[in-house]
Amino acid sequence: MPSAQACKQQKTGGEFPTLAALRQQIFTTGKIMQFGTVSLRNYRCFDWNNPAILEFGSGFVAYIGTNNAGKSSALRSIYELRSFWVVFFQMFTPSGGFQALVQPQGVADVAELANNNNPERFEIKITLHDIKLPDDPQLYFVNEVIVEYDTTKSLLTPKSVTAISAGGSIHSFDGLSIKNVQSHTGTTVQYPNGYKLNYDNLIEFLADLQNSRFFPSFRNAINEGAASYYDMPVGTALVSTWDSWKAGNSRKSKKAIAQVEQKIAELLGFTSLQINADSAGKTLDVYIDGHPHKLYEVGSGVAQLIITLAAALVMEPTYILIDEPELSLHPSLQLSFLSALGSYCKKGLLFATHSYGLARTSAERIFIVQRDKTTKMEPLNSDKINLAELLGELGYTARSELGYEGILLVEGPTDVLFFQEFMRKLGRDQKYVIMQLGGSSLINGKIAPHLAEIARLTDPKNIRIFIDSERTSADESLSSDRADFVSSCEKVGVSVSVSERRATENYFETNGIRRALGPGFEPLQPYELLKQSKKPWHKSSNWKIARDTEVKDIEHTDLGKFLNSL
Repeated sequence: MPSAQACKQQKTGGEFPTLAALRQQIFTTGKIMQFGTVSLRNYRCFDWNNPAILEFGSGFVAYIGTNNAGKSSALRSIYELRSFWVVFFQMFTPSGGFQALVQPQGVADVAELANNNNPERFEIKITLHDIKLPDDPQLYFVNEVIVEYDTTKSLLTPKSVTAISAGGSIHSFDGLSIKNVQSHTGTTVQYPNGYKLNYDNLIEFLADLQNSRFFPSFRNAINEGAASYYDMPVGTALVSTWDSWKAGNSRKSKKAIAQVEQKIAELLGFTSLQINADSAGKTLDVYIDGHPHKLYEVGSGVAQLIITLAAALVMEPTYILIDEPELSLHPSLQLSFLSALGSYCKKGLLFATHSYGLARTSAERIFIVQRDKTTKMEPLNSDKINLAELLGELGYTARSELGYEGILLVEGPTDVLFFQEFMRKLGRDQKYVIMQLGGSSLINGKIAPHLAEIARLTDPKNIRIFIDSERTSADESLSSDRADFVSSCEKVGVSVSVSERRATENYFETNGIRRALGPGFEPLQPYELLKQSKKPWHKSSNWKIARDTEVKDIEHTDLGKFLNSL
């Protein structure tokens, strides 16, 4: 039987909300839906006290840092540990012997995975956030596991498991108690005193990690004789793969290639684009508006668009982890490329970047990776981050990095890509840098100092703002915070537009919603709250609906008129 220290029971005090409460909170705040977190202690440059933290959710997560800070190592870990995800569950069952002999992927020396100060082991912790809770009061769903990998023996062993019941009770088992199994059936392990631990949520998350793809910063299709670099086909390997996709018998692959060609043409402003393997199978022939070019003639930026979007579309990854997506792209194209890439992964995208502007513009969650004597990873809003020092390290200069004519400030993180989609349809996506206000955190009367900082980058006349009214009826007045926000902006000469309807999602029509989300979804009434609709969607899907919405569907609304005024 588990010891008193090993098996703990308690009632939740908000730390582990029910699934319904969690979803309600997310629908209300519009924040990223978090499915799970992978924390790595003593992994490569991250030591025991400063782990790498990889958050997997429904939107974009950015990792900012200088060269050799450790951000690429963190993203690459999901590729290197891919063989680990397959054996994770078996370690917690008698049939698996409570251990697993496993080798990492793409690593010459296993010891290099552990920190140099303690090269014999590292630790993996998986925490699940969006879990399905059971109806059976005796059934506990696993929401956190910790395992340790011995690099000298290539052996993976469990250290602890924590599970939660529908009523909010929590039980934790240490490494010894995990082995005290009474019975094991399928994905459920039973312990004495009737504790039954179900691993379905963990297994689902592990499958998502298994189906994730890591795209390194080297994305080159020209080098002859190359094969694959991590999950990216490069060199002549890409050329032959492209040829088989386009000229083979798979209708799905042919359709995917056509979509990629159309998307790249849209991003680069071409009327038409066709990409074919050349007769020698060594490079790609690119036909731009009917004119032929070799791939090496069109530049590395176009080449990486072709490679990355094609690979993502055909592989259909659950998550994409990409290193430096801004490489070889003009600043005005970086966000467009990132949003296009995000549309080809099923759940979310994590990226490492040197560009503070790109991260701040696109990501719902941002981590800063800095290295002094040790590598540390902290959320952007942490009081441990010195932003001025960080921007100096990155060589950040706002004007040259962002490459804009004006700044468009919008409500929150889910609205950035929403507006980006419509701006692209109108051919104005390269005129404005779109940045978020962070919702209620800045939409109040205290905005003036922040506007003063933004006004240092451009004339206040070049700053445009669009926020939600959050009204519940046509005759309702703005809340005091929003009214004070509008007043503060007008005092410094910044133009603010407030939506006539409740929020941006209230402007969607049936066709766009169903093309993006499928049948059964209905448009919202002008002042209807999303979470109260018959079949709500998550706000992070708004940009996908915007992608499938035609400009003519909103051009008669105040939102459409605002977009046309930019």
